[in-house]
Amino acid sequence: MKNYILLFSFLALFLVPNTSNSQEEEKVTVKISGHVWTESIFDTRQTVSTRDGDVLLFPANEVLDANGEDINAKSNFNMLNIHSRARLKITAPSFLNAKVSGLIEADFVGSSQDHIGLLRLRHAMVKLNWEKSELLAGQYWHPMFTTDVYPQVVSWGAAVPYFPLERSAQIRYSYGVSANSKFSIAVSTQLDFKSTGPKGASADYMRNSSVPELNATYVLGLKSNFLIGANVGYKTLKPQLSYTVGTSTYKSEESIGSYHLNLFSKIKIDKAAIRLGALYGQNLYEFVMLGGYGVSGTNSEGEDTYTNITTGSYWLDVDSGLFGEKITLGLFAGYTKNYGSDDPITGPIYARGGIDNSYRISPRIVYGAGNVRFRFEVSHDTAAYGTPDANYKVQNTNNVSNTRFVFATTLHF
Repeated sequence: MKNYILLFSFLALFLVPNTSNSQEEEKVTVKISGHVWTESIFDTRQTVSTRDGDVLLFPANEVLDANGEDINAKSNFNMLNIHSRARLKITAPSFLNAKVSGLIEADFVGSSQDHIGLLRLRHAMVKLNWEKSELLAGQYWHPMFTTDVYPQVVSWGAAVPYFPLERSAQIRYSYGVSANSKFSIAVSTQLDFKSTGPKGASADYMRNSSVPELNATYVLGLKSNFLIGANVGYKTLKPQLSYTVGTSTYKSEESIGSYHLNLFSKIKIDKAAIRLGALYGQNLYEFVMLGGYGVSGTNSEGEDTYTNITTGSYWLDVDSGLFGEKITLGLFAGYTKNYGSDDPITGPIYARGGIDNSYRISPRIVYGAGNVRFRFEVSHDTAAYGTPDANYKVQNTNNVSNTRFVFATTLHF
């Protein structure tokens, strides 16, 4: 209850008229927006998911009872409103000859499954814009979540585990190389979207590495009907601060570095748009994707050493307004593949997956062009379960499928 009181008190501050005579204070403007989002979800079987089943990853594996019946072959139904959201867009007087703007946004998804329904900070950032450059500081979409190109799906989760989903605290500098292209570089850390390790999901592994994640992005075709871009990044994790050999404890020296590469494009044809992307990377756990890392052995001092688990993901999203302003049809298709670890894993595995691959096909329809819209989507997912070998490559696979039906009613303000 305290979270809700804080939210409404916060919003009320901006609804009080500004009576100050200060010229600079009069230039500060705040625009309130957001949406009320309610959805109904039906799955034909149990799933691997989060937030009370709202964010779908892939179907749950078969679990056979004493009679050989699959326990997870049981349908599921739920109704949720946690994605309702409030947003404050702020403009302020110029600073250092730059236009100043800010964003604060919150919803009720919670920072983890245990906190679902509680107020969660999504975005909190400030931007300085010059003629050709921009400086962004605060929590915002991770550079891997390319706001220029992302799936337009109805289901929440931005089509994970086929598309990367993460928001992070960051400092990002962007430069307009031309009127039609930009280059950006960013350093970031983790908060809600965390890597995993010996003590579970935690932001400590990146913090203890003392090195922020580094990302660079280039986008070409910002003002044309054909956009193409690439993002590359590198992060370092320190899984533990100390280790034990026998009865003695020593300071840890080992860490693990991981890279990722993301390619994306958008093509506009009349009233239709085609979006597509491909991602290849190591240890993508914090992006709500397959992958992670494992213990590959010990060094000369007896401390654990680590090896990355590599993942590939490929997706396509098409939508069309050819049937009138109030009807939009769309289709998403995605495929993700576990490529295994660089070296054989001899100890604990800190990863998401345990599958060889999964794919999703999900058509959708959206009705409405104003404040109120009806959204309907059908998602069919198939995951290939099996037995991981020493390099975490899954052998002797068996496909398990689920079909999800989503109906959402949204009110935008």
